[in-house]
Amino acid sequence: MYYVNENIRDLYRVKFHDERSGVLRLDMNENPEGLPGEIFDSVIAKVTPEYIAAYPEKDRLMTLLAEHNGITCDHISVTAGSDEAMRLIFHCFGQPGKKLLTVTPTFEMYGVYAGMFGMKHEMIGYKKDFSVDSTEILRAIDGDTGIVILLNPNSPIGYTYEEKDVRGIIERAQSFGAIVVIDEAYHYFYKPTFMPLIKEYDNLLVLRTFSKLFSIAGLRIGYVSGNPELIGYIEKAESTFNVNNIAILFAKEVIPNQELMDRLVKVEREGRIWIAEKLKNAGYQTLVMEGNFVLFLPNVDSRLVVEELKKKHVWVRDYGRGILKGWIRVSTGSIACMERFWEAFVQTESEMLN
Repeated sequence: MYYVNENIRDLYRVKFHDERSGVLRLDMNENPEGLPGEIFDSVIAKVTPEYIAAYPEKDRLMTLLAEHNGITCDHISVTAGSDEAMRLIFHCFGQPGKKLLTVTPTFEMYGVYAGMFGMKHEMIGYKKDFSVDSTEILRAIDGDTGIVILLNPNSPIGYTYEEKDVRGIIERAQSFGAIVVIDEAYHYFYKPTFMPLIKEYDNLLVLRTFSKLFSIAGLRIGYVSGNPELIGYIEKAESTFNVNNIAILFAKEVIPNQELMDRLVKVEREGRIWIAEKLKNAGYQTLVMEGNFVLFLPNVDSRLVVEELKKKHVWVRDYGRGILKGWIRVSTGSIACMERFWEAFVQTESEMLN
């Protein structure tokens, strides 16, 4: 019998194989419309046979990212989405038998990686008012803790952390030799950042992605920032050429484009405000914190709402357990996208109630 890593053998995974082209994608916090057409066309025009025949070069992008964040290149590693950065962090620093500490609910892949690398996943629950008690996180950090994960804003709820609380968590983790990861996937929708703290703490890593605001989730590109020693370990664990040329090309074009960032932020915020007001004015219990999404409680079974909306080519997400059981999350985009969702939802719930 051949050998199989028992952590992989026993791991439960959910794979996404649904055909999502041609639908209004409001289920995974992507930009449902993508980059403006003129931006896309200008970048694609630079793709030549010679360009994609060559192995990727990341140095220019790293320089742009360093300038963008006020740090130096040795603080950055560019990865195949922030998801690869997560995996590399567990590969480098995820000691088997140690604790991974997160809140719950949070991004599911952290629990997957904990299982994959033999860590124990300890979760701190949200309070009834959808806040997090940072003192509970502090109390949970001890000699068994290997990695602490904070999402700021947290997905799927959108909660954000105060700097004094984050500093306390980093310093307590540091006293036990634990790594702290702050996932800033939804940065730009919420501007405050903990990136500057990587210059102060040698146990802090900050993740960013191009999948949300920058609207290139399909190209799989992101980056991790931190102390040069930690980044050095991560780069040792990377594949030789881990990010493709087209992803790098798009990233180099969008990261210095402040006008584009402002435009994308404005369009999403307008749509978020529009749909939040529609839901609240119609009497739905609604949760709107930070990030490109809103949550609400429908009047009928959320699972059936999701299924019926799919028939109308509108995809959203619901939750089957925990504090969000019965809630629906809608990724937010332009007002036009939100109008399309609202019309489909109102029609769907009316059909189900009558």
